[in-house]
Amino acid sequence: MTSITPAYLRSEMRRTDLAWTDWPAIEAFLRNELICRVAVHDAPYPYITAQSFTFTGDAFLIHSSRFGKLAAAIRANPLVTIEVDRPVALLKAPKGQNTSLEYFSVIARCAVRLRDSTDEVRAHQYQALDKFRPEKDYTPIEDGAASQIVAYRCEIREMSAKKRILADGQYSPPGQPRAPYLRYPFQSGATLSGLPPEAFDPHRFEAK
Repeated sequence: MTSITPAYLRSEMRRTDLAWTDWPAIEAFLRNELICRVAVHDAPYPYITAQSFTFTGDAFLIHSSRFGKLAAAIRANPLVTIEVDRPVALLKAPKGQNTSLEYFSVIARCAVRLRDSTDEVRAHQYQALDKFRPEKDYTPIEDGAASQIVAYRCEIREMSAKKRILADGQYSPPGQPRAPYLRYPFQSGATLSGLPPEAFDPHRFEAK
């Protein structure tokens, strides 16, 4: 990870008090989360799907069946939007309009480099697997498996990030009275850091 803020990170948004600009924290968030939502061009409605992903610092690595709707849409138009979020707590105050959430959210606008040769797919998947299996305990990816999928390197062109966390003083919009929120945290979500050490044991498949 790096402390240097990338040029693609934008801080401009209507609620300037919600802009999340702490790049080391944003990067750690993206490397820890497991699921993103990918929106692609389609007619008559946009098409969106949930995908596992690996964040590399300048791109999101995802993949899908090469015969499905996502692959067809990206081949037709390689510009996609990726969203990652984590709800943190439910917020309640006496006024109905002061029912809200604490959260983190990142939106990235990306141009896709599509990879569909067997060797390209295999190399892409090995890089993506470093997130989920850093212990490298697996056997090589077989040609038959690689030939069934297409790999997408979603190169980031623009990114914006938002967070609302009461501990950071983000209670109410600027100029409005501070609402007396009660805070109800959600249980910890599904993240890499929430897995037990044995999930990354490189000897799990060895004969006992």
